[in-house]
Amino acid sequence: MSDLGDGTRSDADIDSELLHARSFRTLAENVSESVYQLDSDGHFLAVNDAFVEASGYDRDTLLGEHVSLVVDGPTRSRLEDGIRSSLEGEDETSETGETDETDETDESLEFVIETTGGKRVSGEATVEGLRIGGEFAGSVGVVRDLEGDDDSGGHQRPAVSASEPIPSVMDEADIGVFVLDESFDIAWINGTIETYFGIDRAKVVGQNKPTVIDETIKDNFADPETFATNVLATYEDNTYVEEFECRITGGDGREDRWLEHRSKPIDSGRYAGGRIELYYDVTQRKESERAQLESEQRFQSLVDAVEEYAIFMLDTEGNIVSWNGGAEQIKGYEAEDVLGEHISLFYTEADRKNGIPERNLKRARERGSVENEGWRVRADGAEFWANVTITAIRNDGELQGFAKVTRDMSDRRERERQLQRERDLTEQILETSPVGIAVVNRDGTTNRANERMADLLGLSGSNMTAYTAGQREMFDADGQLVPVDDRPASRVFETGQPVYDREIRLELPDEQQRWLSVNATPITDDRGEPEQVVTTATDITDLKKLIERRKRKLKEREKELAAVQLATDLLETGDQPVDELLDEFVSKLPQSFHAPELTDARVTFGRHEATTDGYEPLERSITAHSATASGTRIAIDVVTRHETDESFVAEERELIDTVATLLTFHFERQEYIDELRAETRRLEQFAYAASHDLQEPLRMVSSYLQLIENRYGDDLDEDGRDFLAFAVDGAERMREMIQGLLAYSRIETRGSPLAPVDLDTVLEEVIADLEVRLEESGTTVNAESLPTVEGDASQLRRVFQNVLDNAIEYSEGEPQISVSAARTHDEWTVTVEDEGIGIDPDDAERIFEVFTRLHSRSEYDGTGIGLALCRRIIERHGGEIWVESEPGEGAAFSFTLPAV
Repeated sequence: MSDLGDGTRSDADIDSELLHARSFRTLAENVSESVYQLDSDGHFLAVNDAFVEASGYDRDTLLGEHVSLVVDGPTRSRLEDGIRSSLEGEDETSETGETDETDETDESLEFVIETTGGKRVSGEATVEGLRIGGEFAGSVGVVRDLEGDDDSGGHQRPAVSASEPIPSVMDEADIGVFVLDESFDIAWINGTIETYFGIDRAKVVGQNKPTVIDETIKDNFADPETFATNVLATYEDNTYVEEFECRITGGDGREDRWLEHRSKPIDSGRYAGGRIELYYDVTQRKESERAQLESEQRFQSLVDAVEEYAIFMLDTEGNIVSWNGGAEQIKGYEAEDVLGEHISLFYTEADRKNGIPERNLKRARERGSVENEGWRVRADGAEFWANVTITAIRNDGELQGFAKVTRDMSDRRERERQLQRERDLTEQILETSPVGIAVVNRDGTTNRANERMADLLGLSGSNMTAYTAGQREMFDADGQLVPVDDRPASRVFETGQPVYDREIRLELPDEQQRWLSVNATPITDDRGEPEQVVTTATDITDLKKLIERRKRKLKEREKELAAVQLATDLLETGDQPVDELLDEFVSKLPQSFHAPELTDARVTFGRHEATTDGYEPLERSITAHSATASGTRIAIDVVTRHETDESFVAEERELIDTVATLLTFHFERQEYIDELRAETRRLEQFAYAASHDLQEPLRMVSSYLQLIENRYGDDLDEDGRDFLAFAVDGAERMREMIQGLLAYSRIETRGSPLAPVDLDTVLEEVIADLEVRLEESGTTVNAESLPTVEGDASQLRRVFQNVLDNAIEYSEGEPQISVSAARTHDEWTVTVEDEGIGIDPDDAERIFEVFTRLHSRSEYDGTGIGLALCRRIIERHGGEIWVESEPGEGAAFSFTLPAV
């Protein structure tokens, strides 16, 4: 039998070689060359993806088939020679213990594969025979640089030289390999294990693996206990396949890396009962997984944090498989209530009947993405306007599902609708506005204008957009032509500032004039520069005419006012003689008429008359008549030599009527004042005469009563003496009343001229006069510093005396009286305050009337004229007097006097 066998093998052979087949398969998948493994009879035990691709057969077809399926006879012969050479070289090494580095036994050989399509692919192969338990167990081959046939149908030898032998490939593979015998001693490791674990092959081969783990390997792992527990458990129960991931830390010549542990028991062969352990470097995958996980977590965090958008995933059928916080907020569903549901849940009943959800999914599947807006339904049944984007998710062209993004656009839609309503309203306002409105471009052309603006400019609506600045002549209020560059819109473009209430006079083609009030406001660009100008114009023609009429009327009113003011000023002179008053008045009256130089006047009051120098009766005249209450006639006659259709306007006729009325009021007042003065003098004379003439009879009565008392008092019985006492007391009170009345009547006629008076001195004199009474009553007077005022010292002394006397009279116990003063502007307010019985507020005004008493004579003495006398004195000083009091709370009498 050849080294490749005759194509038959037993089940025992297959079991004994299973370990090698599986281990070499794992190694082979991690190299880029085409690798295969044959059993001792030449059947395929393992092939890697590169070999499968090169041969054109699938893996299941190749495994178990003889190598002759894919190689021709010459190639098979070369393989047998290579295997024998490999085994012979191994025998020599084992005998001498040395390796001849110049040994040529591992030379490359030509290898030709016959593919399923009949194509021949050639390359170079390195083969190595395998022994298990000293018996030939098969071979492993590595084929490099496979190339197709040339056009001639032959094949070429690869240009690449021979590669390393199979043991080197195993050592340099990226898979670490532990082979353990039945005692779990380390039978063999490859170079990758040395690199991964930082151990020396020579030191660990033959050592017990659990011991190596505890003493050497375990502490090199990030989680040593878990690693040791997982691996040692496989030694305790060597019946199962173990897979787990672990991370070995860097240090002592090793790198930090993630490893995937795969191990299984060895069921047959030399190491039956032992275990093979493979370690794959999965660092890059773990880093990729970690980066992907972090990215997914960041993305998921981002998605969950977005509340303005509902972002969720759908499976290929449109069922919901994820749900974010924004979706919960917008649609109102909790995740557990909606996961697994179809997206048609969110569509309106009408859309579901019309197949809109399925149609959107189909379009997204075909186009990659679909976006639309429409009504969607929340969990509570409320509808909202949504913008929805559905995007198909594909992997290698295969549909994985859909990403769906929904945004609640209800507010935006409502804003848009509101904006449209505002636009429509603006349009209506623009066209119905009584104000002309136009949008002007920088070059003076009109961008937009309403009908009213066209009317104001004398244009039709269709011609308005063609209107440019300068087509109409415009003038300012002074009649000066306004150049185009000085018109409102031009000024706004130049300065950037709005123009308000610019009055323009427009000359229309029909020779009509129209006054406009113009406002202009800029519409700016992003830089704040005027891009367009909104101009508004209001027709103020009627207003200007009204203003002119009002101005003319105002002038007439001003003249009338001047005449009235003149009359008022003249009439306020008081005692000015009538003739002098009339002469001055008539000389100034013509100035109040529209042609004063052609106007003359005559004014009469009873027998008094005054005229201007040029006065003579004329037909063009106006006259006003009046009379005072006493019947004195007043007449004003105004003539003009101004020859016009209307000599006097209505305002001038009203003027002389007003002046006549003022003269009437003035002379009536003067007559009334004269009568009052005469009456006052008569009353004063009567009061004086009455009080003076009554004193003599009163003195006679008093004298005779005293004479009766002196001569016959002892002869009178008790009643007679009481009657006599009553008569004497009545006569005394009569005398006091007559003296008070006499004093009251002399306030104006017998008073001294007003002069500066020191109130401190006045008060001191009054206190001195009342010294005895103050001591008898135990009264205390506390006075602040009092000011100097303009007054009559003797009369002010009487005021203080009356007020203090009342404070003592109407107080109980030991009276406490305070006197103070406060200034307000140009007058002083003096207050005398006591703690007496007080006064009812309803009587606060009545107590100042003559002969008014609030108490009977049996309760309190007095004539009832003291406070009336105080008021008359204070009024003579131009002030006023009042009282503030409550019963039982004392009283505060205050009066004002002019400051110096």
